[in-house]
Amino acid sequence: MRHRSSRSGFSLVELVTTIALTGLLAVGFAQLLQHPIRGYAAVSRRAELVSIADASMRRMARDLRRALPNSIRIAAGGTAIELLHTQGGARYRLDPGVNDPGGPAEQDHRADDDRLGFGGDTRWNVLGRVRNVAFSHGVPLPAGVRIAIYPTNSSIWARAANGTNPSPITPATTRITIVDDGDEDQIQLSASHRFQHESPSARLFLVDTPITYLCDPADGSLWRIDGYSITSGQPTDPALAPLAGGRASRAADHVETCRFRYLPGTASRAALVTLEVVLAEDGERVQLLQQVQVDNAP
Repeated sequence: MRHRSSRSGFSLVELVTTIALTGLLAVGFAQLLQHPIRGYAAVSRRAELVSIADASMRRMARDLRRALPNSIRIAAGGTAIELLHTQGGARYRLDPGVNDPGGPAEQDHRADDDRLGFGGDTRWNVLGRVRNVAFSHGVPLPAGVRIAIYPTNSSIWARAANGTNPSPITPATTRITIVDDGDEDQIQLSASHRFQHESPSARLFLVDTPITYLCDPADGSLWRIDGYSITSGQPTDPALAPLAGGRASRAADHVETCRFRYLPGTASRAALVTLEVVLAEDGERVQLLQQVQVDNAP
């Protein structure tokens, strides 16, 4: 008796058909995922650009709020902004006096060296303590730190660069030391200086460095430069002195354009700095704009 053998498996036609259908499904599935993947990548790039721009804006705003009054200036078509940075300050003693008279903490500050006389001083007291400055009593502050009193206009740059005396700011060569005078700090200068005008609020500022923010669209960078010498004219070339001698750090990458604008204030109205930065990468583009109010009342 003959038995017919049964065969199992796929025929060549079935195998080819299966491969073709699988390929079509894979192509369709890939196309289906393509747009969400591209969308996710675009959102990620935009989020990264926004984060970079926001960090640079915050850094610039922080420096601007610490600017010496009337020291902000802009050049290079609005792509460079410069300021004199203050690290702290105090209110100077203008009149002699006794603190806590008759009390357990009585301190006599009626000596001539306890007050600022505006006639060429080498030492005077402040009311209380110098604020927001890291120092040790009796140890000179770093070279280049200056004291400014009542800078009323942008001529502060020329005065600082030339080291003139009298002037609203001490020369760069004058070393500053803060000593402990009981319940008050006393400021001592290595050479006498005469400040031109009294401050209505008896304010003094400690200036530590000029700072420049420089936009370089060709390099796609926003640079922050500090620690360089003060000049009368505003420097804008990082390859030349004085900026070449400073400390440069990238404040932002992927910079397409940036623009800075400055509206000086008045005695009753704060100045306004407008910061505009555009960042771009792989077809994605973000634009951030921030306005910073600056107190120009010295």
